[in-house]
Amino acid sequence: MASKESARRVARAQASGRGAKVRRQVPLGFYSALTVIVVAGVAVIGYSKYEIDHPTSVATAADQPVIGTTWHTAIGFDACGKYQPVLAKTTDTKSGITSLGNGVLAIAPKSKSEEGANATLALLPKGIKGLAISKDGFTLPGAKTVSATAGCGGKPATFGIYVWSSLLATKPTVYKSLAQVRLENDQVITLGVVPKGTTPPQPPTAANLATVGSSVSTSKSTSTSKSTSTSKSKSSTK
Repeated sequence: MASKESARRVARAQASGRGAKVRRQVPLGFYSALTVIVVAGVAVIGYSKYEIDHPTSVATAADQPVIGTTWHTAIGFDACGKYQPVLAKTTDTKSGITSLGNGVLAIAPKSKSEEGANATLALLPKGIKGLAISKDGFTLPGAKTVSATAGCGGKPATFGIYVWSSLLATKPTVYKSLAQVRLENDQVITLGVVPKGTTPPQPPTAANLATVGSSVSTSKSTSTSKSTSTSKSKSSTK
């Protein structure tokens, strides 16, 4: 009887031991998931630190143009249906708007006061010595004043600023004030004293936009928010 009782006890002990071994098995799924979470967390922290140490930002469309950006805009001056000689090449580069000497302007802001919404046609006389523009007409460097008050061949005339969005645009938007004209890349502009009721064509030198090409590049801004600086350029031959 004793031997039978002992055998039962041994059997119960063995069964208990097998259960303990099962309970002590390592939960591989749990530890694998924990490892993935830790690795992902470390990666996110590392990336965040890199972004903080290397802050860059890209200007939005509303911010453009910014310092480091170069745009090109065609411009012409129409006096009663006759386009005047193009502006001479600018030698003073202190201003952010200069003449290339072929009927094309380069817009490259040099200060915050010339960036974004401040980049209007009102900057033009500041960058071209001898150029004056009033509400009635214009005076080119070394030339006589062309004014709507004098009329065109005895007919009433009007002064307007005609802006085409590109070489392919067929209908211009008409402005009366330089400050109303926000400068854009690949724009075409005519300042014209023309007979009332008429619209001047694009200046013939506007085609030079395709020759000089146009470029858009962005530079660092004061923002410390996360973004990526971009640049793009294009050029083509006539």
